Order: sequence, then structure tokens, then C-alpha cells
Amino acid sequence: MTVVLGCVLAIVLLAGSNVLGQRISVLIDDVAQLAGGITATVVCWRTASRRTGSERQWRVLMAAGMACWSAGMAVWAFYRSALDMPLPTASVADVGFFLFPIFAVPALLAFVGLSPRRAASGARHVWVMSSLDGAVVVGSLFVLSWATVLGAVVHSSEATSIEFLVAIMYPITDLVLVAMIVLLAVIPKIASRYRTQLTLLGAGILMMAISDSIYAYLVATGADFMPVLTDGGFIAGTALIALAAAAPRTVDDNPSPRGSSLHGSSLHGSETTARAYTETVTGERTQLLLPYALMGAIGIVLAILRVQTGDLDSTVVVLGVAVVLLSLVRQVITLVQNDNLLRSLSRAQAELTYRAHHDGLTGLLNRSSFDEHLRAAVNDARAGRVRAALLLIDLDDFKSVNDRFGHGGGDRLLVELARRLDRCVVDGVVARFGGDEFTALVYADLDTGRATAVRIAEAMRTTHEIDGHSVSVGVCVGVVQIGPLDRRPHDTTTVAGSDTSDVDEDELMRLADRAMYKAKHEGKAGIYAYDTAGTLSAVPSGSDQAILGTRPKMVAGEPDPARLIGPPTRT
Repeated sequence: MTVVLGCVLAIVLLAGSNVLGQRISVLIDDVAQLAGGITATVVCWRTASRRTGSERQWRVLMAAGMACWSAGMAVWAFYRSALDMPLPTASVADVGFFLFPIFAVPALLAFVGLSPRRAASGARHVWVMSSLDGAVVVGSLFVLSWATVLGAVVHSSEATSIEFLVAIMYPITDLVLVAMIVLLAVIPKIASRYRTQLTLLGAGILMMAISDSIYAYLVATGADFMPVLTDGGFIAGTALIALAAAAPRTVDDNPSPRGSSLHGSSLHGSETTARAYTETVTGERTQLLLPYALMGAIGIVLAILRVQTGDLDSTVVVLGVAVVLLSLVRQVITLVQNDNLLRSLSRAQAELTYRAHHDGLTGLLNRSSFDEHLRAAVNDARAGRVRAALLLIDLDDFKSVNDRFGHGGGDRLLVELARRLDRCVVDGVVARFGGDEFTALVYADLDTGRATAVRIAEAMRTTHEIDGHSVSVGVCVGVVQIGPLDRRPHDTTTVAGSDTSDVDEDELMRLADRAMYKAKHEGKAGIYAYDTAGTLSAVPSGSDQAILGTRPKMVAGEPDPARLIGPPTRT
């Protein structure tokens, strides 16, 4: 840093002393300013590629601003050194110079940081909104300056209005940038994280503001020449901006203390993260409200002037309308962003709701969601509003599938069996109860529930291809009617109690489980149900079901006949 500033001082003194003649000194001055602008542009851009977040954003925006400034400086140097115009005013170069604060304002606002919401909006949206914010802030401040002081000064100036207007805008915009840097510096979080960068950046813009103020004064007094020494602020300013971009990477100023316990570190990290998030959101709100606050100030000032003078300057009206239009564009973009955000939140909420109520593998209802449906069905049965049957389905020897084909093959088979199961239940709900167990709630009488269980057994028995092998899986199903049962206390085939209208969901699940295990004990691949008398009995399921119980299916191509996928042979 010392070497760079020493070189800048040497160039300024060399050009300002005129020891090489006026023309050579002006040429050195112009080349030094142009070289400083290009260097700042390159340094900002190159260092931005190695940064992330706010540090990258402000460097990219400042690189764009310095590129515009350098383009304006190239035109200015051409006027002075090639066309021999000592003090070009109201030229094409001013376009590039005026674009610098348009990018510099959002670059400074980037120090505030991005909340997760704005970060999720995408880089293009952030750049567009930052550019609009910069244009609104600069335009609003200019309208306020013109309405209060600048307009009267321009009308009384010795120079032409357009020349002085162009000249006076430079120090005003520079001072706006300096004021923003001062405001950023008083925020503890920003000051501690970006102290070096803000100091160098503020010093650079302040040096440019000094030279711009001298330029505006010379134009206002009708001077036709700007001393080379007064351009030193531009040379030093661009060098300081480059040094700010090259400043070391920001580190976390609140690290977790070493030697602290895991629990203590976790709490400290959580508090730090929460505090950082709160500060970021607060800064974002300030950034969002700043343009509207300035527009409000414009409205108040113009209303006062209207009451006092009875008229408004046409320049104020035109620029005020331009600022309002920019704000409207900004508001429309914000509304579109908010609408997209609400849609994204709705989709995310719908997805979370779906995941909370459905099994992640099969897409069927999960256990907790099925419990809600079962509870509702029990309440409706007690009130006499609906009849229902509860089915508990267990796959026979499914572990053999996982043993041979791995969990991937087993998962694929589960997905296919879940599809078949869902198609078998016409009026009701199906859920994966866990592992290789499923449940179904059929909104019909017991006969329909039995018929549904038969369809399920037949559908499951259909072979399925896994890695070129045909696999068939049998099922055991327990069926319970949700409603009144006439049960005898000491009958092993009946359930003790008085009435399922008084039985809760857990008891119904135990009944279905008892029926299902009865089928397993009888050789698997069977269906058992409690009838309306409370009697537990087998449900006929056709000739194929009986065959499946006595001659089990085998995995096609399995070299070991002892490894069976279907239910074992009944003895």
C-alpha cells in the first residue's frame, strides 16, 4: 500500500510541477487517471472471482462503475490531449462519469449483506434491484439538491446552465457516496468486518469528490483551464479503490472459543447465527426502504415549495417523474418477486405436508396419517354414519428378497406391490405400516372387506421381474369390521368384550394383527377375518390361494431350491 501511494504522489507532483512542459504534464495526468481507472476495474473484477457473497457483489458492481468511469476518462483524455480542449464540459465523457455512482451506490449497499430470501431470488434479480436502487437514490438526492439549493445557484451562475449542472453533479454524487460509507461505518457489524475495505473505499471516493468539487468551482467561475495538480484526487482515488478491492478476505469476527464444550459451542454458534441473521434482515429492510424514504422526502420538500412559491421548477418536475417511474418499476419487480416467493412457499409447504403424511418410498399414506383416518372411521362408526373394515397385510418371507437382490431390489418390489395394493382398494385408503406391513381401510361392510382382501392376495401373487428373475410373494391378511360385534368371553376364536363400537383404534389394530398372525400360523398365504359375531375364521380366496399355500412360488433361476421367496409349504 505504501509503495502504491508513494508512486501516486510522485506522479501527481511530477505532473503538477510542469517541469516537463504544460502539454506533457497534461498528457501524464490524463494517462495516470486512465491507468488508475483501468487498474481499479481490473483489480475489482479479478478479486471478485475469488470472493463470495457481499464481498463479491460489491467488487463486481464497483468494477462496472470504474469501467464506466474509465470509458469517460478515455474520452476526456482524448479531448484534452488530442483535441487540446483544456476544460471539456458537457461532453460525451460525462455519460461514463455519471454511470459510476449508479453502480457505486448498490456496491455500497452490498456491504449490508443478503438475507436468505434475497439470495434465493437469483443473481440477476439482485443486480437489477441494486441498479434500480442506485438510480433511485442518486436521482432522489439530485432532485432534493436542485429543489433546495442547486437550482437557484445554476440560474445565477456565470456559466451556462447545462455546463454548471453537469459540473455540480459530480461533487454531489461523490458526497452522497461518502455519506453512505460513513453510515455504513457506524454499524458495528459492518465496521468490524469491512473496516479496511470501507476505509480505503471511503478515502478513494473522498479524494475524487475533492477534485470534482474543484472542477465544479472552476466551471461555475467561468474558468477555461483546470490545473493539473487538482486532478491528483482522481489519480489517488482510483488507486485507493483498487487497494480496497485487494484488501484481505473477511474472516469471522466471532469465532467459537477453543476448549469450550460441544454443547457450549453449539449454543454460542446458534446465538451468533441468529444475531447475524437478525442484523442482515435489518440491513436488508433499510436497503428496501431507503428509496421510498427519499421519495417521501421529495414529496414533502416539493409540497413546501409549492405552498411557498406557488410554482415548481420544470427540471424538478421532470426528474421527479423519472424517479417515480423508476420506483414503480422497482415496485413491480418486487411484487413479481413476492408472488414467486409465495408460490414457492406454497409448493414447499405442500411438499412438506405430503411428506409428513406419505411414505417416502411407496407414496402410500404413512402410519401417522393412517391413524388419523382410522380414528375418524371409528368415530363415524360409533355415530352410525359409516361402515368400514380394517385390513392388516403382511408380506410372507420378504426378507428372502432382500437377502438375494439387496435392498435396492427389495425396494423396487415394494413399490410395485404398493401400486397393486392401491389399485385393489376401490373405496378407502392404503398405508405402509412399516417394513413389509401394509394397512387398508375399506369404507364398506365386512363382505366387501373380505372381497378386497382376496383381490389383494391375488394381486400380490402375480409374479414380478427383478434383475431378470420372476418373483412371487404371498401375503397374510387380517380383517376386522369396525362396528358392533357379538363376542363370547371364553371362546378362543372370538374376542372378549361387548362391542367394537366401544373399541378404540389400538384395540382394532390388535384384532387385525391377531387375525393376520392366525393366517401365518396356519401356513401363511391366508386371510382371516372377524365376522359380525366376533368369530375368527378363514376367508376362501380361490383355488390359486390354496395352491400357493401348498406349493410355494420360487425365484426363477435360483440355484438353491431351499431359498424360497413365496410362503412355505403347509404341513
